[in-house]
Amino acid sequence: MRAFLTVFLCFLTCQSWALTYEERIALDLSRYTVRDKNAGYFNVMERREYLLNSRSKVLVDEVSNLQMGRSCRNYMELPVIDQRAVVPGFYEDPVNWRDISQPYLAFEEAVHELAAAQLVANDRYHVDCLIDFLLQWAEDEAFEKFYFSPVRRQAWYQIESPLFAAAMALSSARMFLDDRKEDLAVVENWLVRVARRHASIPGSKNGTCCNNHFYRRALYGAMVGVLTNDDQLFQFGVSAIYSALGGAEEDGAMPLEMQRGTLASHYQNYALMYLIWIAEIAERQGYDLFNLTIEGKTLHTLVDFNMAILEDPSVLRAHVDTLEQKLTYQQDDQYFAWFELYLSKFPREDMEEVIEIRRPLHNRSAGGYTTLIYHSPPELE
Repeated sequence: MRAFLTVFLCFLTCQSWALTYEERIALDLSRYTVRDKNAGYFNVMERREYLLNSRSKVLVDEVSNLQMGRSCRNYMELPVIDQRAVVPGFYEDPVNWRDISQPYLAFEEAVHELAAAQLVANDRYHVDCLIDFLLQWAEDEAFEKFYFSPVRRQAWYQIESPLFAAAMALSSARMFLDDRKEDLAVVENWLVRVARRHASIPGSKNGTCCNNHFYRRALYGAMVGVLTNDDQLFQFGVSAIYSALGGAEEDGAMPLEMQRGTLASHYQNYALMYLIWIAEIAERQGYDLFNLTIEGKTLHTLVDFNMAILEDPSVLRAHVDTLEQKLTYQQDDQYFAWFELYLSKFPREDMEEVIEIRRPLHNRSAGGYTTLIYHSPPELE
């Protein structure tokens, strides 16, 4: 507990790149408390009713595919990650990274498949499978042992997305688990243990302490915090929005993501993937972080810059040494799944044009089946 609080306060006071020392000392997030542990990141019953009556082909097909899903046995047979694995760097050794990371990726896919299936099926099969699956991993202490060193961080990074994938998936099923309270408590206690241990490592100064990796840690903090009624974890998540806005340039560029040079475009979008979900989780608790304004900047400012990059990469000129950008991320639809959430609240044509030909969208870890959850098309679509 003490280690976690020390790291949390450091995020608010120790780094000079985002907020001034005085601003951070004065920052009080105690007003951000969990109000509804069942709120999750979308209204499950409302969305289920909408899907039941929708005639949209893209949604009808999604529902049909999920109703023909896998047997629970397939999920339960996935190997549990319970060892202190060393994972090679994503950019340094992509082939071996993909091989070693497969169990992590399979876990993320599994929890969101089950959560989406229980959303459309309205039965006990998938919700019981989800809690049984997570219980198996919790009892085997998955993710509690991970390798970390200042020069070998990938295993630490690798746990970020399974944590928020598990928490987000469970959040959409929690209300149906009143008869599984003991099992639910085991799973939630496991998520808290892993989250606190993982977040107790601050990362590098002016790097992973505060960039997209921090936002990823903040996302599991926000979601696990809500699930377990843990205000400190929830506030840890909320702090990412303050940090991102405090450090952003006037035009919405995020300096630590701009430092990636040829990957600046990718990481501006990548960072927003997590910030937008944190804002949605907070909104479900009654806090409007989408319109939180710091020095004239809101999350919309950061989104505007992201869309400007997609339209014309030359807007990066003021922030990077080269306009040459690696744009392979644009070929992977999951990087744009968060657009569905944003569009459900703030319609804009440029964003719709990016994803209309990509639907249905889903992200393996952050948000799951986002078209299924957020897209509300005209009935003739």
